[in-house]
Amino acid sequence: MSRIFISRDLSPDSLFKSKLEAADLEVHGESLIQFDPVPFQEIPPCDWVFFYSKNAVRFYFEGLQNPDFWKGKKLRQGPARREKQVKYAAYGTATAAYLTKHHQVKVQFIGSAKPSATAQSLMTMAAGERILFPCAKHSLHSLYKYIRYKTDAIKLVVYDNHIREDFDIPACDVLVFTSPLNAQAYFGKYKWKKKQMVLAIGRTTAGALKKLGITKVAVAKKANEEALAELVVDYWG
Repeated sequence: MSRIFISRDLSPDSLFKSKLEAADLEVHGESLIQFDPVPFQEIPPCDWVFFYSKNAVRFYFEGLQNPDFWKGKKLRQGPARREKQVKYAAYGTATAAYLTKHHQVKVQFIGSAKPSATAQSLMTMAAGERILFPCAKHSLHSLYKYIRYKTDAIKLVVYDNHIREDFDIPACDVLVFTSPLNAQAYFGKYKWKKKQMVLAIGRTTAGALKKLGITKVAVAKKANEEALAELVVDYWG
């Protein structure tokens, strides 16, 4: 049986896992990154909050629940009022679904796997408005860098992400990477075998893989597990 590695901790109801196991493929899912919260005391005034990932959503809202965040602030500035004023955006359907499911907010913009196209669409929708990007300390800011000189945009670091060293990945036929840092972690420990197929969740991750010397990288059409599963089946199944 062929084995597929994906650099993500998979939930029991993961579409990636279920679709590939249905195709008689073994799946090993494991994030190679450790995530830690970065406390923040203020949120810059903004019209939009754009989330790159589920982790950005998680640590942003956890930060809002931290008692230290509200210390000395008036009650009228609380989360309920803020949510009515701010519009939410996400980089992909999975992040948008996570945002809606866990925080019951309407997502008014969902980007694609292409940073430049997403940036252009976002700038059109948010013309004249300020966009806040909750992000990781070591984020490549694939979208932010496209728009920072063209619109009012600001970053807010809400979590730290750094490479784990305590992982042991079994030999796999297909390697699926969900972020540049995961790719760096994997190939910092293992060498690429030319018989291994390498897939990326988006163009930013694909670019990082090519810089690591991986010459053949296939990119998912959308930045979600279903698109990644379809890509694996198309190329390997």
